[in-house]
Amino acid sequence: MCFDFHPKDTNFYLAGTEEGSIYQCSCSSNEQFLKTYRGHKGPVYKVTWNPLSTDMFLSCSADWNIILWHRHSQTPVLTFSSASAFVHDIMWSSKSAFMFAAVNESRVEIWDLRVSILEPVLSRFANPTVKFTSVLFAKNTDCLLVGDSEGEVSVFLLQNLAALNNSKV
Repeated sequence: MCFDFHPKDTNFYLAGTEEGSIYQCSCSSNEQFLKTYRGHKGPVYKVTWNPLSTDMFLSCSADWNIILWHRHSQTPVLTFSSASAFVHDIMWSSKSAFMFAAVNESRVEIWDLRVSILEPVLSRFANPTVKFTSVLFAKNTDCLLVGDSEGEVSVFLLQNLAALNNSKV
């Protein structure tokens, strides 16, 4: 369903499956998985390595959950769930190792793990006639791009979201 190459060692990548498992794989070993991460109960729509804390990654799924993982542990570190809806996309901020964005059909959320692990610090609902489908932190700006089911992209200017220089989760 999805994959993401490690930000520092592109020989390694993660692959999310329809069954809910995530596999850590190596380009030099195509006959077996290096690790299997089990935590989702539905298709995994996205896996993404943290660009600043490269032993951590996130996954999102049709099971309504976002899971934070450490690459050396096959047990989830944290599970996030704020709405009863498929989580279609997630993205780490390139400015803070603690911040990520997520979209489900009805809203976009900004999570800051320094502030709360229980609920997002910011939520914005979609227009009732469209569904959010994708999210991306724009590089070198404080903007969040959100794609929707109509093929349009909304640009949100993020203000007053503190970004630490600390790069470890």
